[in-house]
Amino acid sequence: MAFEYKDEIKNILLSMSFSDDLPSGSWVGYGFKMEYSASSSGYINGAISMWDEYILSTGTASLQIYIPSSSYLDSPSRESASLSSLVNTYTNYNWSGSETISTQIILATGEISPFVCSATCYQGENPWVFGVGTINSATSQNPVNRQTVRSIKGGVSITSTSKTLPYGPGSVGTMGLVCQDSASGAIVGLTNNHVVVRDPFYTNQRNIAGVIQNEYDLVDSSNTVQGDFVYQTGETQPVVPGGALEIGRVLRYVPLYTSASTATNNTLVNNSDAAIFSLYCTASGGATIIDFTSSFQQIGLSYTSSMPFASTAEINNLFTTNPALFSSGRTTGAKGAPTNLCPLRIFSLGVNTNVGYNLQGTQTPAFMQDLIAFVKPFDSSSYSPPTAGVSVQVCPYPAWAGDSGSTLIANIGGVWKIVGLVFAGDGAPYNPFVGYEVASSIGLACRIDHVASQLGIKAWTGSAAPVVDHNNITYVTVSGSNDTKIYNCSGSSYWQVGLTEKHNFC
Repeated sequence: MAFEYKDEIKNILLSMSFSDDLPSGSWVGYGFKMEYSASSSGYINGAISMWDEYILSTGTASLQIYIPSSSYLDSPSRESASLSSLVNTYTNYNWSGSETISTQIILATGEISPFVCSATCYQGENPWVFGVGTINSATSQNPVNRQTVRSIKGGVSITSTSKTLPYGPGSVGTMGLVCQDSASGAIVGLTNNHVVVRDPFYTNQRNIAGVIQNEYDLVDSSNTVQGDFVYQTGETQPVVPGGALEIGRVLRYVPLYTSASTATNNTLVNNSDAAIFSLYCTASGGATIIDFTSSFQQIGLSYTSSMPFASTAEINNLFTTNPALFSSGRTTGAKGAPTNLCPLRIFSLGVNTNVGYNLQGTQTPAFMQDLIAFVKPFDSSSYSPPTAGVSVQVCPYPAWAGDSGSTLIANIGGVWKIVGLVFAGDGAPYNPFVGYEVASSIGLACRIDHVASQLGIKAWTGSAAPVVDHNNITYVTVSGSNDTKIYNCSGSSYWQVGLTEKHNFC
């Protein structure tokens, strides 16, 4: 999809809404791309919708849909009206999922034109639309990313104890890469906090009279305390603690502030949806988990060398250098090479937007800042990131639910470097009441320089390195709640991981 990149819609992600009140003829078919023409006088609905991890189980949640009134679509003279006057709340739908996802509407001038995109790219596993009018057929997908992979590589499917029954809804995401803890040098896995953590908010954002939970000690139905373990593949659920799929344990994550907090205090910043977990050398069945000659690679991508983290200057310059991008995720698989994979390119830098996260059982927005937006261009060879007044043409599914935690990689001067950690995008999940999902057109990633600084990690070159000694994992407690990310106790650093009633004061 391409659209006119105006100042008033900067940092607003456009996708298609569920409304049927759209101009006739503005539809695209299976495998098609969309283009918004700046010269058109038509109107297109756009819905902002952030996706979380791919949901495996079924549950009951509420999907809030906001649609503009049809009178607005019939009245171009109201184009200058404020956004608040253009939206109204539609009926809440119950759907087979486990998240509440809110969408909003923004109207942009333009028309949709059909052009064929590559059918070899990910084409959706539910009926889907990329635009309106035609519901495309579901396509069977089974990328190697979803298989049990030993030794592990970046891009593989994972889940965690706290995200599966009985603690969570039963979901799955992606391990982005194998990296190192900066302080100890230990080898760890990198993903999003929302992939392996139930509640990523600082404790002072929570109600201490509400749900008390943390990522250190989970209590199961038999009142047995266990850690938050990570499993690969994440497709096999319920998980079996201590089984052959267990590969490590959640260590720490970057806590978040709610949007309400950042709105009242602009010194509070969210820029990293990130977490790390330990990695075992071998699984319980004896299979090798870490291979020092290959575990730094990305599954499905041809680049075989270790990948450094891009510098701040290199990331700041991505809009200008416009490099080829690559990624490998649980759902959409490997992407990037124009010849045999689906190409990816930079769309925008410095994107700010609200994303919903679980806060004590309630979906709550966190204002995420300084993000990288990327797209799957129709013609990678002629693509340039859009500036004001310029439109671009893109294809569906640059990333999708379940790709959360995957890395965004750029070819910088012939060297592949990690530039971001994918965590969100536009589109909307499958809704059984309308019979389709809305394919994404834009993916979002946290900058790797922010992630590395906030999480205390560095790139792994494949050299010999230790693993985490789980016998030395301990916790301490402090009274009340706070937003202290790292707490020093007797010379040791402890990372905030939630609330508990099991006291162990420093």
